[in-house]
Amino acid sequence: MIIKLLSSIIFLSCISLFISLGFWQLERANEKELIVNLYHERQLEEPENIFFITKGNIKEKYYKKYKIKGRYINKNFLIDNKIKNKVPGFNVITPFKLESSQELILVDRGWIPLEGKRENIVKNYQYLNFQKINEIVQEINGYIYPREKSYTIGDISVNADWPRLIQAIDFNEIKDYIDEGDLLISDIVFRLGANNNFGFKREWEIISMDSNKHVGYAFQWFSMAAALFILVLMLIMRKKK
Repeated sequence: MIIKLLSSIIFLSCISLFISLGFWQLERANEKELIVNLYHERQLEEPENIFFITKGNIKEKYYKKYKIKGRYINKNFLIDNKIKNKVPGFNVITPFKLESSQELILVDRGWIPLEGKRENIVKNYQYLNFQKINEIVQEINGYIYPREKSYTIGDISVNADWPRLIQAIDFNEIKDYIDEGDLLISDIVFRLGANNNFGFKREWEIISMDSNKHVGYAFQWFSMAAALFILVLMLIMRKKK
């Protein structure tokens, strides 16, 4: 009797879990669809000049096109494990100081391929230090992209030279490695537009997984729940016979 009760509890728990996971995937699909729609809607607007990024609700600025004026800080970070067309590489992240507010925002300047051996990254990318991007005040355009989740997969390279390799963006850690880090705006990056100097390959992804994949995963979870339910019914009917 106890074994039957435990078996029933386990079967019901598994079915409930599979159904819950299916609905969770559908919710994720809906979230991704809303994000993509919001992006396309806001990308239709003309770029605006912005002087204070943190004024107002920052979420209202997500995916909007802006022009910002200021200077780059010549300290470059390379985000590791960025694959384009099966080629490994990095995204180049550089702080930018707004002339009007003195705020610092991380600018994603685009993707570059891996050159040479990984242990020689600082040597192979020394040219990034000599682009003289910090010598002039310039206006750049692009759009604000949210990076709200915590990325703590790895630490910033302990090498004292630049550029520095990072596994993912950790705003608190980056603040410790740049001048006036307390002025750095967290949770967003500025994705550089196509017609800008000092940019690299920019084929931006809005979401890492589209809504169709989430719907597919939801179908799999619902199918597993249905299969388990049918199995339970078959076992019950067999015992009755």
